[in-house]
Amino acid sequence: AYPDGLEVGCQHGPGGQSDPGLSFFETRSHFGAWAIVSSPLVLSHDVNNETVMDFVWDIIANKEAIAINQAWAGHSGSPFKESNERVMHEWLDLPPTHSRQHGQNGRELEFFEKNTHSSKWQYLYKPLTEGGTKMAVLLMNHDVLAANLFLKFKDVPGLNCSKCSVRDVWSHQDLGLFQDNFTAVGVPSHDSFFLVVMTASSEPSEVWI
Repeated sequence: AYPDGLEVGCQHGPGGQSDPGLSFFETRSHFGAWAIVSSPLVLSHDVNNETVMDFVWDIIANKEAIAINQAWAGHSGSPFKESNERVMHEWLDLPPTHSRQHGQNGRELEFFEKNTHSSKWQYLYKPLTEGGTKMAVLLMNHDVLAANLFLKFKDVPGLNCSKCSVRDVWSHQDLGLFQDNFTAVGVPSHDSFFLVVMTASSEPSEVWI
């Protein structure tokens, strides 16, 4: 997977000077999504701007997220589950998105659409070791409200545990052992919960960082 350059720390989005860019929660969700699908982490912000660097440093310097990005165990990472409920994201007072489609006669048709839709939540995974003993999982809340994000371990492709140890990548904390499932409580709007889920007998996360 090779998404485009990161928007982390970029102060002006599609709306130009009137667009403040990504919030802190959106920034780390964006970075986490790029990391878990093994995309090159190409920064495009002004690295000479100390205010911006202070804002994004804890995210872009997260060694655990970078280690997940660099790990290889046969799969580069992908979505595996999402909500059937949809949420609309409205572009307030910004120029509409510009896209192209081909009409029936083969000619390109231009159209503009201000609003986009997505699932209310989406989960991504990436194996970190062979045999399904250690997986990275990113729980993303796309909704406009905070949400409890519920993960069944059996839903993670290839994960080889029902009683699993869980580590929080964002906070660098081991959260303990969980049987069959894990719930990330109160994940803010547009934020994410970045996990390493592993068998209880696996080595601590610090070993592979």
